[in-house]
Amino acid sequence: MTGAMYAGISGLKTHMQNLNVIGHNLANVNTYGYKTQRMIFRESLYGTKVAGSDGTLTRGGVNPSQIGYGVEVGTIDLNMASSTYTPTGYPMDTMIDGDGFYLVGNKDQEVRNMDDLTSFDLTRLGDFNFDPKGYLVDGDGRVVYGFATVQNPDYPANSDDPTIFSSELVPLRLPLAAMDPSKINVAAGGAAATWKTGEAVYPALDNAAKTDPTDEHYNVDPEDLYTFSAPDADGKVTVTAKTDTSITSPAVPNQEGECVQLNSIKIGTNGIIQGINEKTGETVTVGCLAVARVVNPDGVTHVDGPYYRAMEGSGKLTVGAPEGALNTEENPTIFLNNKKTGAPGEMVGEASKIRSSGLEASSADVATEFASMITTQRGYQANTRLITVTDSMLEELVNMKR
Repeated sequence: MTGAMYAGISGLKTHMQNLNVIGHNLANVNTYGYKTQRMIFRESLYGTKVAGSDGTLTRGGVNPSQIGYGVEVGTIDLNMASSTYTPTGYPMDTMIDGDGFYLVGNKDQEVRNMDDLTSFDLTRLGDFNFDPKGYLVDGDGRVVYGFATVQNPDYPANSDDPTIFSSELVPLRLPLAAMDPSKINVAAGGAAATWKTGEAVYPALDNAAKTDPTDEHYNVDPEDLYTFSAPDADGKVTVTAKTDTSITSPAVPNQEGECVQLNSIKIGTNGIIQGINEKTGETVTVGCLAVARVVNPDGVTHVDGPYYRAMEGSGKLTVGAPEGALNTEENPTIFLNNKKTGAPGEMVGEASKIRSSGLEASSADVATEFASMITTQRGYQANTRLITVTDSMLEELVNMKR
């Protein structure tokens, strides 16, 4: 057997691999959020017949004489560049205009430090909706993470600013609806507050409030801390902190309660999700989508469907709010620094903007893929001819002796 035969065989195998990549791109030409792949051919091993020389005092130098033994797959690359915006008419559909990924995962994932971010799945596909429990999920049921709206620690003293964003990365969920009587809906810091049945109740947040179930004041009985008035004519209940109790933590809102129902939901270019409470007519701000970025977007690892992971090759992963939504005067942010959130100040920064009511189209281009298919077919054809010519030469060699 000759080296040409093996070179031809390697050419057939490698061109077939390239055709697999092209076929995968064409199969996903209408897949929202799909990113095309590209295969790079690489020369195979070389054998050296004559080594190179720099020359001597009497003779000149010579170039090395080498012969190759075919071709192999070099790299199969992802092109994570932003693609075309495709309007869908669904207000909850979103597209990241620029670099970045949405963070999705299970409800119980925590971010204690920056390394924990690598446990999340990354996706460019923003087909979102709220599930029956009020969680923002994608089409596969994975929970979408972001920065939630919480009660301002100064509320209700600063009644013009009753809510504020938290820098803690959490599953985005619709706020709870105030119940009647509203014994579990308590203002942060133990201050008195009034709540109307059906109003949005945001999680309380201050230095005394504990979200750690191992803490002795976690989810304490509200009646140990507060007194509750009877509902007035408007259905409001006044909640007043007791002054004779040694317990200082406010009650944690019941996370299994009914969530508000929203109409006219919209997602702004800054990723902030808002809607109208269908019972009270109030504007409800659910929170802000988080956008993750890596140093090398083309280096993320494809794990399943539209999902990727920031593993070796992608570089450091950071998280920010679209258009710096959490760093503005209109949307001030509480930066949490505790064992659960790690160092969120490092996480919150400006990210690409969001475009709603549409999804990102597939980046596969039919014309480009067909052109690649033609050259791949001709390359495959040439390698088959190489094998047949080599076979003919071997046949002539065998037939020398008749």
